[in-house]
Amino acid sequence: MRQILLSTTLLFMPAAGFAADFNLPAPVTEAEIYLQGATLLRSGTVDLPAGTHRLLVPYSGGHGLPDIALSNGTLGAVEILPEAIADGRTFLTPAQQTAHEALLAAEEAAHEAEDARLRAAAAMKSAEDQLSFLRSLGGESLSELDAKAMEATLDLLATRVAPAEVARTDARAELRTAERAVEEAERDLAQARIDLRATGANLGPLSLLAVGVTMAEAGSVTLEIESFSDQAGWATKYDVSLGADDVVTLDRKVDVWQRTDLPLTDVAVTLSTADPFAQTAPNPVFPDQARLRQEEPERAREEADLGAASESVFRAPPRPAAMAEPVVAQANFDGPVVTYDYPEPVTLPAGGSVTLALDTQTLDARVFNRANPRVDQTAFLMAELTNSTGEPLLPGAATLYREGARIGESRLPLMPAGDEVELAFGPQEHLRLEFIRRLNSTGDRGLFFTSGTRQQDLLFRVRNLSTEPEVVETRFALPYSEEEDLEVAITTTPEPDARNVEDRRGVAQWDLEVAAGAEVEVEIGVTLEWPEGERLEWQP
Repeated sequence: MRQILLSTTLLFMPAAGFAADFNLPAPVTEAEIYLQGATLLRSGTVDLPAGTHRLLVPYSGGHGLPDIALSNGTLGAVEILPEAIADGRTFLTPAQQTAHEALLAAEEAAHEAEDARLRAAAAMKSAEDQLSFLRSLGGESLSELDAKAMEATLDLLATRVAPAEVARTDARAELRTAERAVEEAERDLAQARIDLRATGANLGPLSLLAVGVTMAEAGSVTLEIESFSDQAGWATKYDVSLGADDVVTLDRKVDVWQRTDLPLTDVAVTLSTADPFAQTAPNPVFPDQARLRQEEPERAREEADLGAASESVFRAPPRPAAMAEPVVAQANFDGPVVTYDYPEPVTLPAGGSVTLALDTQTLDARVFNRANPRVDQTAFLMAELTNSTGEPLLPGAATLYREGARIGESRLPLMPAGDEVELAFGPQEHLRLEFIRRLNSTGDRGLFFTSGTRQQDLLFRVRNLSTEPEVVETRFALPYSEEEDLEVAITTTPEPDARNVEDRRGVAQWDLEVAAGAEVEVEIGVTLEWPEGERLEWQP
């Protein structure tokens, strides 16, 4: 987005000093959208005569006054006119004007449909009343009439009642048709209202930004307004596919949203990973003095309160609320800012969002099986991949696919350029797991043990039900102690291939080769000893 260097000042001046006012919608033409917030560039052109004039532009507020630049003429006073006009129709953009006209047409069609329904209902009522009247003319029963009266009554029924019955039936059909037309017109009207609302049209009252312009001679003026709003943003989401060739494909998409009250129609959009709310200065460093105080017996009960008070004295004060709020906008990645210029103009409905396709990245992966037999019943298929794109991959929701089949939802973590990440692609149903706590002759069962020695034998199995051999990275947390009086002795058959995996104390890994239709066992023996009178807390 172009940098506008001319900053405005707020001056309130009477309109009498201006030759004429000119309305200028100045729609948004460019938008640089951050993870939270957006810089919006509005632009409009108008022909002005010589003299001093005011350009009246719809104003929706924001973070301070916008920056303003003119292509011609001299910039004068800038004034905010809150709720300056009640009728905002003169500031509608072409797209908003089209939507507004469609709404008026839909309203008129709805009125006409309702009028037709009322006429059909009146015709139906008239036909029913006429038929009731004709039937009432029969009066007495036919057995009580003389021959001449009977003949007249029968003639009446044949010549007048039957046509009235037909007329009522026709009126009923016309009424049903009219009612369906009303329902259809109401749906069209509701849609027209939604379409107009999506354009961000404000029919009033409307606040205005009045920009003074002095023209030495008549000519065309282009006004550019650049402003920042925190009511916009974007987030990444992924379709992650693991193929049979051990390649992971990332189809990147972005969800872009805005609630700026400005219409964003056919706008040139740039997506930026910059954080406009980022911390710009280091936190202050406070002294950290160590002190000794003689504890008094009568103050022993207040020890907790004194400790809390001491901590509050020497702890750095919390960040102000204004600095803490943008946590949701934190990009949380190392390296330079990345921007994406979207190749096509984008239309963002007011108060809505759109999903845009960003690109597709293909990464080589190490595909393997991982198992946790203590809690899971199957192994899981994993893919370890390195971000070789040269740019950070932002965190986001991910839909996972495995050889074309959708397997579930996950979330892709932040991946700085060159970083590694492991993704899970669902259970391997043919790799079954079993975990057994054997009953030992000594010690107690459960979480708390009070005797001085505890022995526990553990066993887990990995079974391969497929017709192909598999390698399963199987992890198990072995107990450990950091207390001098608690001794832990562990025997494993076979020995693990790695210990303290990923710097997690006690986590061991066996790379088990399981033949087709076979199973592999790992036996673990645990002995714990501690002084009598102490209590052991441990879950085997």
